[in-house]
Amino acid sequence: MKNLIPAASFLTLGAAGIALSTAAQAQEGKPWVLRAGLSGFYNDNVYTRSDIAKQDSFGFEVTPGFSISKPINDGQTTLSFSYDYLLRYFADRDRKIDHNHLVDARLTHQFNANNKLAVYDNFAQAQEPQQLAALGGGVAQVLRAEGTNFRNVVGADWTSQLSERWSSVLSVRNNLFRFDDPQFKTSLDRVEYYPSINLSYLLNPTTSVGVFYQYGVVDFDGSGLNVGTIRDYTSHFIAGTIDHDFSPSLKASLRAGIQINDFDDPAGFVEQDGVAPYVDGMLTWSFAENSSLMAGVRHQVNVTDVNVSGQFGGGAINDPIRGSAGTTGRLSIQHSFSPKLVASLSGIYQAGTFIGGGVVNVNGVNYEIDGAADSYASVDANLAYKFTENLVGRVGYAHDRVDSDLDVAGDLRVFSRNRVYLGVNFTY
Repeated sequence: MKNLIPAASFLTLGAAGIALSTAAQAQEGKPWVLRAGLSGFYNDNVYTRSDIAKQDSFGFEVTPGFSISKPINDGQTTLSFSYDYLLRYFADRDRKIDHNHLVDARLTHQFNANNKLAVYDNFAQAQEPQQLAALGGGVAQVLRAEGTNFRNVVGADWTSQLSERWSSVLSVRNNLFRFDDPQFKTSLDRVEYYPSINLSYLLNPTTSVGVFYQYGVVDFDGSGLNVGTIRDYTSHFIAGTIDHDFSPSLKASLRAGIQINDFDDPAGFVEQDGVAPYVDGMLTWSFAENSSLMAGVRHQVNVTDVNVSGQFGGGAINDPIRGSAGTTGRLSIQHSFSPKLVASLSGIYQAGTFIGGGVVNVNGVNYEIDGAADSYASVDANLAYKFTENLVGRVGYAHDRVDSDLDVAGDLRVFSRNRVYLGVNFTY
């Protein structure tokens, strides 16, 4: 069974130069790589606020990091570790410096020809939505979160070849989120648990089908008639799966089924339990040497950063906003025009509707919150030029935008942001 939505592809520090260095590392067979980057930037909305309250700033970024991959036991076990630090300085902002840390640790062990264990831990301390998202899922937090915030994803996968045609993957994953800002702390501080099983059958050398089941628990930190008892929920994901290799360079995977949700509904509150579609698909295409495309889509019920106790109470008193049913599309393209010149484009578009909220009266006007639309878009384009084996120059542009029906109720949620940057990356 192939992995669906490889998470790390969309949650890196974002430089095409990193892709060049990674490729060079793989070609040289080095067990380790050191890297560092320096770039200047302009950001026209440093706080991701609505257009009437924008503040811009010039600044610079410093990004040192390293990666290690070590096979042991004659290659039966592999240990890998990577760390990236990002210091971002803003010339015209009250809080001048951001500190970001991204850590990824993995262990894989091949017990025999039929059984393999993979254990991983991925940690991020950051402010931007993409870096704080759970791996491979939707983006719950769409606004920038100031302060020291972190998420940690730890899990394990046990892969077994049960017979010539049957195989299984037993998985467990734990997601932990913590935020500094009271707005995000109240709406997003939580722990998630996702044990799952995927059983697949090989129809032919290029196609396999199967069934997938996952149990989900979302447990918020709040207490009382607050986030803790209103937004907590459990889910059952039940889906059929298909993996197909159209050619050695074009591969697709799909999970499609239902998500059964059970919210913690206190007495007197409107129930929001129900069944929603569940889709998780991925397409990968290596269309030329060192050139590839990855496209993914996921639809599921997820949490939202709109606060239960927000500007207009997060919805009606007996029917606050519980979460969001959203579809997330992801795209990543890298193309080598020559061995020295590489372009990359990555993007996310997420469209969702709020679950709960009822009808809210603001200044004598009724607004339907339940089912209101909310969308987030982010695109990042890079061009990298390899001056030497160790030095890469890059130029890039990034755009972020949120559109929301909540804005008509005075929430001032809608914003747009543009960023341009120019820098160099050094790899050894």
